[in-house]
Amino acid sequence: MIFSKYKNFTFYFIVLVFILISCSTKKEIQNINGTWIQEGYGRIISISDSTYTYFNTTEKSCLPLIENGILTDRFRIVNFQKDKLVLNPGGIVDYNFYRIDSLPENCKNTDSKLNHLAQTNFEVLWSTFEKQYAFFNQRNINWIEIKKQYQPKIDNIKTDRELYKLFNEILGLFNDGHIKLDVPDSLVIKSISKKHTQKKKSKKDITTDIISSYLSNSKNYNNGVIKWGIVKNSDIGYIQINDMNNFSNYVSNTELSTDKFEKEYNKVLQNKTGIEQLDDELKGVDYVMPIILNGLTKTKTVIVDLRFNGGGYETVALKLLSYFINEPKHILSVKAKKDNGYTKEQKYVLEPSENIYKGKLIVLTSHRTASAAEIFALGTLAYPEIKRFGSSTNGIFSEILWKNLPNGWEFSLSNEVYSDQNGNVYEITGVPVNNEINYSKDRNEFYNSFYNEGNFKDSAIEKIKLKK
Repeated sequence: MIFSKYKNFTFYFIVLVFILISCSTKKEIQNINGTWIQEGYGRIISISDSTYTYFNTTEKSCLPLIENGILTDRFRIVNFQKDKLVLNPGGIVDYNFYRIDSLPENCKNTDSKLNHLAQTNFEVLWSTFEKQYAFFNQRNINWIEIKKQYQPKIDNIKTDRELYKLFNEILGLFNDGHIKLDVPDSLVIKSISKKHTQKKKSKKDITTDIISSYLSNSKNYNNGVIKWGIVKNSDIGYIQINDMNNFSNYVSNTELSTDKFEKEYNKVLQNKTGIEQLDDELKGVDYVMPIILNGLTKTKTVIVDLRFNGGGYETVALKLLSYFINEPKHILSVKAKKDNGYTKEQKYVLEPSENIYKGKLIVLTSHRTASAAEIFALGTLAYPEIKRFGSSTNGIFSEILWKNLPNGWEFSLSNEVYSDQNGNVYEITGVPVNNEINYSKDRNEFYNSFYNEGNFKDSAIEKIKLKK
């Protein structure tokens, strides 16, 4: 009877706490009503109770990215003061917003006609890069000289296609994989591919041949986003991570074809909020990694292969890395470019997972290792015991910042600077390795290097086996 009373008390206490938290959240959301400008990203958020509109701004445009969204579906409220609001979209970087009196006038009239004037669009492109692109010096780009060089050409532009070709030429000067130009399909002239006498190898060819040639009892999760097993005739485990997304445990049938898997996966995904999607990704990692490591308990070393990983979610990358470290460390810092310098640097401390791999870790990288996959490699620099084989990574770390042109086109740029625990920046150069393998930067040459007269050989795995 006494137990029953305490049980009831506990129940009502939990309910009370839930009510108090709910009321607190509602009150907090009401307090942050108003208009806020985001530091370092050129965006404005307008909040009204639980809903918000998110605007993407440039010098001459203001277009809504999201209209009438549910705030807590997209952001977590990290901190709130009278004139400062800190939101997190689910990543490792917090967004700092500062209160402004009202929406700028150009944000209030978003239904106005698109401006296709070439000069206007050129000015917006140039000024946005001038204010927010972070790597002019590193990429040896003299942006002022480029303006002088291309502005006269802009005056002769007559069609959207001509403008597209010119913008492509300008942006191609950066050689930055995070710089993109998104235009209507009708403007893109598709090149006719020439016939090749030698069949090109694909990512799928290589990743499949590694598994079949070197592993025993291999397994995979979510249609091959991660594959694992033990290297034949060794005590070396092998984990191949091919993307830093699609880890959510949405599909139970492991035998589905790629097309059917994607259909089933996306069916669940589309009913999830942004925050839920990111949370599910991390839950997926926490689901599969104990399974993988349980199968590798008898190994003394594990290889994590990131050579074919082009990126995804940085939070997924760091969650994966947390299974191979034994102590918390400050592993990286992030700052964003703004008009007059940079935002305050945000430091990130990586905490070990509950169940970690206790053997040695070797990470394989190549020039195809990019974006979020590089952040995994960047994090390993804080742990000298972790060794890296292959070649340096691609050298594009920033999240992609998308912007709008007055004519409706979209373009992206790199505005974030990632540095290691010692303040070193690896943009362009990529994260270095301890043991160099001379991989080509050309994709086809890199893929074909695994084959000699039709015979498959992975020199990295062979080298690691010899060192053992």
